[in-house]
Amino acid sequence: MGLINNIKSYSETISLSTEKKGLLNSFLENGFPTIKDEDWKYTSLKRIISEDFSIEKNGNDIDASEISKHSLSFKNQLIFVDGELISSPQIKGVTISGYADFESRNNDAIMNLNASLCKNGFSISVAKNTVVEQVIEILFFTTTENNFSQYRNQIIVGENSEIKFVEKIQNLNNSTSFVNYFTQINCDKNTNVEFNKIQNNTSNSILIDNVDVYQKDNSNCDVNTLIFGGNFTRNNLNFEQNGNNCESNMNGVSVLDDNQFADNHTFVDHKSAHCRSNEMYKGVYLGKSKGVFNGKIMVRPDAQKIDAFQSNNNLLLSEDSTIDSKPQLEIYADDVKCSHGCTIGQLDDEALFYMRSRGIGVEEAKAVLTYAFASEAIDNISVSEVRLVAQKLLADKLNVDLDFSL
Repeated sequence: MGLINNIKSYSETISLSTEKKGLLNSFLENGFPTIKDEDWKYTSLKRIISEDFSIEKNGNDIDASEISKHSLSFKNQLIFVDGELISSPQIKGVTISGYADFESRNNDAIMNLNASLCKNGFSISVAKNTVVEQVIEILFFTTTENNFSQYRNQIIVGENSEIKFVEKIQNLNNSTSFVNYFTQINCDKNTNVEFNKIQNNTSNSILIDNVDVYQKDNSNCDVNTLIFGGNFTRNNLNFEQNGNNCESNMNGVSVLDDNQFADNHTFVDHKSAHCRSNEMYKGVYLGKSKGVFNGKIMVRPDAQKIDAFQSNNNLLLSEDSTIDSKPQLEIYADDVKCSHGCTIGQLDDEALFYMRSRGIGVEEAKAVLTYAFASEAIDNISVSEVRLVAQKLLADKLNVDLDFSL
């Protein structure tokens, strides 16, 4: 039948408000984006949406060993299994609950689908003047086979507060899973937020991940994206700076092999003066993997004294790997410092020769140079456990056993 037909059939079995019916009808009229849409020019969903996914089916229970296997064992864990919240921490100054409906400003087709039918996710509210010392780990597990699922999450961080998150979505079976995922982060004045995404799912997993960040005066928000697993990954990361002296930092590392595909789309909207944004994405592509990067920085007319930096660097480590990169600047103010750059290349032969002349094997030499290439983005992550995971996953991808802490 195909995914759209299954979505339509599913929607007829549930009750929807007038507003949600309107959002769903908008999606059904337009369908999923195609390569004719500029933002999806290099990313086709045609094969994916032709598959016969079930919609929001109930799955199986999982035991503690499965959770431990895929977690970083932080004390504060928010755990979902097939959309059901099974565990959440008690933290002073932090209110955590399951799905709660909220409005979003993003109204493209996929977001309309999410807003119309989604009924799973979390809501986290951090009271003002709250500093959460320990990381909150967010884990979503899927056990149902050939399932299309959606999650809709909201994080509200009150004034003068600090908090860090680590998030992972994990499929626990060998069948295809498709997740449409949305998180909205609201950063009030003088807040400090770090959000880490570890995307290392199974070889049959499909993920469309949308994150919208809204910042007020003197707020700082970092979003770090690590892509190592999954069959198809599309990340849409949007920052909107609505106050003076905001800082937005994005670090991304993609290490792909076989037929993996990853697309990172970012958008930073500088709407206020005296703000900064820093964006660093590194890509390493092996086998027949393919990457896409599209980063856009917009500086509005009243946003003077902006300092914006964007960098996308890529290594193609096989003849069959490819990358399409499109950095963009759109500037309507005259007192700004903005730059963007893109590189696509291979490992330095002279550096490889030097290391091999010192007795280092060719695969180990390539691994060390590749890690040195990616480490600039990895080292910007403040959570040591996440940095260590990135180092180990990189070693696994390169089929070497090295101690990267040396």
